Amino acid sequence: MAAQDRRTEAARQRRVSGTHWAAVWAVFAGGLVAGAAIGKVPPALPALRADFSLTLIEAGYIATLLNVMGGAVGMFAGVFSDRFGHQRIALGGLALMAAGGLLGALAPGYPLLLLSRFLEGAGFIMTTVAGVALVAQATTAADRPAAMALWSCYLPAGGSLAMLAASMALVWYDWRGLWAAIAATALVSFVWLARAVPPRVASGGVGVWRLAIESLTHSASLCLCLAFAGYVAQWAAFMTWLPTFVVGERGGSAAHAALLTALWVAINVPGVLLGGWLMARGARRSRIIVLASVVQALAATGAFLDLLPDWGRYASCLAFSFFGGVIPTAVFSGVAALARSPQHIGTTNGMVMQASQITQFVSPIVIAWIAGRFGWGASLPAMLAFAACAAAGGFGIARIERTRMA
Repeated sequence: MAAQDRRTEAARQRRVSGTHWAAVWAVFAGGLVAGAAIGKVPPALPALRADFSLTLIEAGYIATLLNVMGGAVGMFAGVFSDRFGHQRIALGGLALMAAGGLLGALAPGYPLLLLSRFLEGAGFIMTTVAGVALVAQATTAADRPAAMALWSCYLPAGGSLAMLAASMALVWYDWRGLWAAIAATALVSFVWLARAVPPRVASGGVGVWRLAIESLTHSASLCLCLAFAGYVAQWAAFMTWLPTFVVGERGGSAAHAALLTALWVAINVPGVLLGGWLMARGARRSRIIVLASVVQALAATGAFLDLLPDWGRYASCLAFSFFGGVIPTAVFSGVAALARSPQHIGTTNGMVMQASQITQFVSPIVIAWIAGRFGWGASLPAMLAFAACAAAGGFGIARIERTRMA
């Protein structure tokens, strides 16, 4: 207890004197593990379909069942994170991702593999919901835009690293080895976060139901949810089915598909950092969201319609990922800036994650259903509808920004 008290006091002193970057990096590492839990699946889908004789829809459930838990309890995870402590929730999430990954590596059949993804989903939402609040606590106002830009990279960076690992694991070993390696990484991250981020229980002055109701009736929080859900719906559909498209429609190998998808995910990272650079120089988050949504709609058109050569369609995919990357930074920085109060940050982030997890579950299934019956090009209207939702959230945030500036 004495050692824990010393870490807590040291953290308090750092908050007075400056940003605690060691804590920021530890939290980011946990986010990388969460991103890897999502990114490991798309390159492995062809192997999983072969091992378990799965249809396209059944394979889609493996990719998206992780999102069910987030879609069901994301806001409540945020409420309890605000109420009982962000570090505890993040550590619990890492433990669940490790357990789910190990269970999946040992799964003899499809039902147990689905259960493992459910556990990983619970861990994912707990870790990511607590992440924004932990970063906000560890940073000064001057450093927060850069720190939030770093945190916003957790999904594309973790996902692309998992895909690069998959491109090797699927050649030398199999998908089970990849699952086990990421589970071990989650345990390492658990230890790092426990040592670098001191426990800090949030104030008990605001009750659980009050946190939920006040956040749900806060218009800025709802606009952030709409913007991020629209963005994630597009991004999840691309990431899930790009490897399958490369293998099934263009005759590429699993390793080739994994590398192309890893590059597609990785190029999202400089886009995220660009968003942080724009925010630090005074760009309005509403304009960032709306303009990026328009560019994503145009890029999706080039990627989904069979009008361009393969290199042109893939270039459209890369443009989609890069320019869309500015949206997460705008949204996550908005969680800290536009939440009803600092005590509502975790709950607001939980709402944002819950909305995104619902769409992340639904959108790959919707795209698979349309593509399986009418072809990939017929999926474009759904993608454009998702982009329109993101833009609508941006317009709502613009109205709030104008009210605050008046």
